[in-house]
Amino acid sequence: MITSAKVRRITFPFDYTRFEKARIIGARALQIAMGAPVLIETDKKDPLEIAREEFEKGVIPITVKRRRSSFVWLERHDLF
Repeated sequence: MITSAKVRRITFPFDYTRFEKARIIGARALQIAMGAPVLIETDKKDPLEIAREEFEKGVIPITVKRRRSSFVWLERHDLF
């Protein structure tokens, strides 16, 4: 007999990993440095600071695609 377990699915907002956060802010800072329009009102001049502020306000139009099968969990740790 197969029982169905409730699966909690997180759609948005979800927590980004530190690597995703760094990639999003870095990519947006590069766009700003290359002349892309700033999406918020700010008096800051540094593209990295502007991108960080945009990220905190949630206005950066960049999405993260995650694959479920991207991680491999090893059952045996003695292989290494």
